[in-house]
Amino acid sequence: MSIRLENIHKRFGAFTALGDISLEARPGEFLALLGPSGSGKTTLLRIMAGLEFPDNGRVCFDGEDVTGLTVAERNVGFVFQHYALFRHMTVAENIAFGLNVRPRRQRPSRAMIAARVQELLDLVQLGSLGQRYPAQLSGGQRQRVALARALAVDPKLLLLDEPFGALDARVRKDLRRWLRELHDRVGLTSIFVTHDQEEALELADRVVVMDHGVIEQVATPLHVYNEPASAFVFDFVGESNRIPVQVRGGKLFYLGQPLDVPTIGADGPSELFFRPHDAAIVKDDAGAIPALVVQVRPKGAGVRVEGKLIGIDRPFEIDVALDEAPEPGRIIALKPGHPRIFPVSREIDG
Repeated sequence: MSIRLENIHKRFGAFTALGDISLEARPGEFLALLGPSGSGKTTLLRIMAGLEFPDNGRVCFDGEDVTGLTVAERNVGFVFQHYALFRHMTVAENIAFGLNVRPRRQRPSRAMIAARVQELLDLVQLGSLGQRYPAQLSGGQRQRVALARALAVDPKLLLLDEPFGALDARVRKDLRRWLRELHDRVGLTSIFVTHDQEEALELADRVVVMDHGVIEQVATPLHVYNEPASAFVFDFVGESNRIPVQVRGGKLFYLGQPLDVPTIGADGPSELFFRPHDAAIVKDDAGAIPALVVQVRPKGAGVRVEGKLIGIDRPFEIDVALDEAPEPGRIIALKPGHPRIFPVSREIDG
């Protein structure tokens, strides 16, 4: 099923949660809504589900306007961060709940419901646990039950609101892989909310990066990481270093000194961004950035060098090979690789 959002606007009192959002999800796509707290991603998901209604704009499923329809009328599956399972019901009863509460004329027979429940238990790899209660399951198992319950009603769309937020890191990683495989097997259009960039980049076909109620960028994970559309996206997705610079006459200056960095952009105050793994320590300090090394620690096959930029007392982090590791207390010259330069327009969170 395809989803199209047209100029969605939502306010809560004086606060604008969403400002004229337009977005399309393709049939069978796994779409991630990624952003910090307060960016509007959960509000947008709830509007898709019918749990909230926009002040302006339209929600369309397969070209049909569903903006005024209720959750039940939209036929969506919704998975919450904290499972929302009924503690007094068994796993099987939880999964069957959505089918059992249907109007009598639409309700499958008991045998059909039992068969559907067992099919879903097998699908989420909990085939023998149908008679247990939620309290007898691990967090990862409970989230699988929540997913099975959402799938039981054969939804057109699966919506997941921070589905792994309550789980520890190892379980989250295992469930991410499992969820992606489940999505590909079932073939539903799936949209999930997360503030975890690693989760979004690993799971999604496309990532929607949001901030302050607007969409900053929609692209594949690789494109969002390598070609961020704004300073916010660069800073939020992946690790980054930020350095205040000036662009003058097609050249870049740091504290009045020219930098040996290719520059495209209008004259004026800007910020230079680069990833920790894209910097080098150079011997010639001409055109480089002076920095003080404070700490060196192991990271993968190399080391992470941490310190402060000289002149502005701003922290930096870079990754270098083990045999290039400088001693703490040493002054080094940094040369950014694959830098991006954005004009200063507003303060970036973080």
